[in-house]
Amino acid sequence: MSFLLKSVLIFIIGLAVIIITLLYFLQPNPIEPKNNEITIMEIDEKLISKINLGKSLYVTHCASCHGDNLQGQPNWSTKKDEDGHNLSPPLNGTGHTWHHSQEQLFSVIKYGFKIYNENYDGKMQGNDKLNDNDIWSILAYMKSVWPESIQKKYDSISKH
Repeated sequence: MSFLLKSVLIFIIGLAVIIITLLYFLQPNPIEPKNNEITIMEIDEKLISKINLGKSLYVTHCASCHGDNLQGQPNWSTKKDEDGHNLSPPLNGTGHTWHHSQEQLFSVIKYGFKIYNENYDGKMQGNDKLNDNDIWSILAYMKSVWPESIQKKYDSISKH
């Protein structure tokens, strides 16, 4: 083999090694380690646990007014109860609940409507039996039953 042929061959092999090395180190987003998948599963399990807790708390503390399936009371937007108070709205995404921020919904559950109107004398007085985590769990449950289109709209306007 001639000197020129050996030189060209060595140059081509060296160039190939450089190109392969650059491609390896410059590839976008190398595959994540497997332990990241475990973290995602743990997050999903925590969310499922939170939603299940929220459902249980909802049944105990909210369903008597808002319905077993978060459906609210019939004619909630146009009628009043025998005491002249607004009827309980649906919390399943078919009413106006999703128009309010999570912080507002949290405050109404915790403190009632008095937090927004000190003269409020309606039925939604808040609930001192629920801790903050309980309330966030109820909200997670409520959001979990909303139609996907409502969830997407809500997520686009809510930052919590």
